[in-house]
Amino acid sequence: MIAILKHFIFLLILLRNTAKGSPQKMPENKDKAGSKLGPDEISQRIMADINTGVLRRGEWLKQIDLERRYGCTRVKVRDALTYLHSKRLVEHIQNRGYRVPDPNPVREKQIGEVRALLESHVAADVLEQATPEDVIRLRELAEAFRDAAYNGTSFSQIEANYAFHSLLYGFCRNEVMRELILDLRQLGPAAPVGQWQTVAQLQRATQDHFDIVDAIEQHDLTLLRRRIAAHISGETQPSENSHDA
Repeated sequence: MIAILKHFIFLLILLRNTAKGSPQKMPENKDKAGSKLGPDEISQRIMADINTGVLRRGEWLKQIDLERRYGCTRVKVRDALTYLHSKRLVEHIQNRGYRVPDPNPVREKQIGEVRALLESHVAADVLEQATPEDVIRLRELAEAFRDAAYNGTSFSQIEANYAFHSLLYGFCRNEVMRELILDLRQLGPAAPVGQWQTVAQLQRATQDHFDIVDAIEQHDLTLLRRRIAAHISGETQPSENSHDA
């Protein structure tokens, strides 16, 4: 197992050093005056069309077509695509343009396996380091994600999910491992165009966050590791008691 983990970590480091066009830290989109731009109307309309299937997986997003579809300027379209790419909601292929993500199930499964190894390993640090106040804050962030899931946009869901996991894995003592975990979470399309394709999947992710917090509160390492792994794989968890046998 250790040999496999070392191999995956080596491949990830190699990927980080050689990948082009794959965002590590999301760049801020700013207007000419330097003000940070959020998701404007065009970004939200493109995202809505992706979610409803009007813009299909793998479809190229030609700026001239989007300009006509949404009745806006080319600059507006370009700004919207730049913003969506910064959030991993569309892909940018160098010298070709933007397209709707077309997830690779095999690659996503492999990334999930590595994530499960790393994130389950960090569970011990979480239980050692998290204070009662931290548990309260994690529960607040889980509630914020639930609110975004039911009442917010894809953009607010991404931000709420990132906030929850950033605090959770901030307890990792090993800085390199923490960086690898956060980098792995950035590979592939963002959840709204990846694993949150249905209402049921979004509801399950919401419940997973609360289940993880419950396991931390119970100080149950085995249960926490299992819930983290289930959250990554997207598997529905069976009914459980507070502690494992």
